[in-house]
Amino acid sequence: MLHILIAIGFFFGAITGSFLNVCIYRIPRGISLANPARSFCPFCKHPIPWKESIPILSWFLLGRRCAHCHQRISPGYVVVETLTAMLFATAAFLVPWPTLLSVWVILSILIIATFVDLEFMIIPDAVSKGGIAAGLALSLLTPGLHRTSSPLLALGLSLLGAGLGAAILYLISELGKLAFGRYKLNLSTPTQFSFDVSPPEDRRILIDGEPFLWNEHFFRKSDRMIIRAQEAEINGANYQHTDLTFFHDRLVIGGQTIPLDDISHLAGRTVYAEFPREAMGLGDVKLIAAIGTFVGWKGILFTIAAGSFVGASFGLASIALGKRERASKIPFGPYLAVGAIIWLFWGDPLIALYQRMLWPVSLATP
Repeated sequence: MLHILIAIGFFFGAITGSFLNVCIYRIPRGISLANPARSFCPFCKHPIPWKESIPILSWFLLGRRCAHCHQRISPGYVVVETLTAMLFATAAFLVPWPTLLSVWVILSILIIATFVDLEFMIIPDAVSKGGIAAGLALSLLTPGLHRTSSPLLALGLSLLGAGLGAAILYLISELGKLAFGRYKLNLSTPTQFSFDVSPPEDRRILIDGEPFLWNEHFFRKSDRMIIRAQEAEINGANYQHTDLTFFHDRLVIGGQTIPLDDISHLAGRTVYAEFPREAMGLGDVKLIAAIGTFVGWKGILFTIAAGSFVGASFGLASIALGKRERASKIPFGPYLAVGAIIWLFWGDPLIALYQRMLWPVSLATP
């Protein structure tokens, strides 16, 4: 019977993974999940018939290309479907019924959040706030999520988990901004810089060709970017030895405020610059609240600790291997997802192991 349930979990997970691919593509792009009803090729927009939408298999059968325009299909689609199938099957093996259904829901939420965060560096409110609502409702319906048979107690633990998780990450975010909130660039020789006049979502400063993007540095209205210019030309006016203070929508220089929309040309030379840096986004705060509604306060403490450990290990390894700059932004959502999954599957055995390590049973007899 257990083998049948695992097979059902894998099969249902593969089908669910196909739908999650739709969510991962459409939600961050603001496309309705219902319209168009049928999946489509992201290149030629041709609707994909059911026989070309078989989870996992179609990617191989089609030779990894769209049958209509022959553009290469991203392997990310089959990765999501296979990962979802494997996680659903593992849950079917480890989690009792009917709690299993609720665990499948949080796994789906975590997969969407992970892949959207990896691609766009955001966690949409539709995912996190929807997860909070689902977690509260499912805690009432399946109190086994919180190791209790009382729906009201489960709801209380769900609320506590959400509140505690959000409070911890928000505090970390604010303290991190105070401690590490500015990235300073010191240059040995005067270096060319320019402001790339673009639509608001694509604005950036180029320093010796290296881009510093607006959407990676501005998170609050108070955030500011400072360029200490030896010389600068702005819309035909020349400035010497002055600070250019950029806010999200304006430039302040020598007591003068210039809307960024009014800048047609800005370039100069600098030896020093400061950039705002976010320790953690509010999307992560809302995601951990959603996770907390499913795992409670104990699971939240484990998830944050495990996610931080995994994230720090991966980040340091990437820097050591030269795959990532020290100042680059690292999405935290995927690591929170890893921590939550470990807790959902192996939380109780890990807690028992930890307790045995702290309070080992004495072999001596009185």
